[in-house]
Amino acid sequence: MAASEAQKKAAAKYHRENIASIACRVRKEQAEQFKAYCESQGKTSNAVLKEFVLGCINETTTEE
Repeated sequence: MAASEAQKKAAAKYHRENIASIACRVRKEQAEQFKAYCESQGKTSNAVLKEFVLGCINETTTEE
């Protein structure tokens, strides 16, 4: 079932207030190698980076 407009609006508000993005710039070749590494691990690049960040601050992965 597709999300209603109210659900979409609520989700957007939640993300605006509670979620932040962290980014870094690397050379294209490095990004491609990292994506290939993540794929070989059966994970997305976002999942690998999130695990690393949370590990650095001694937190466990939680779902949004």
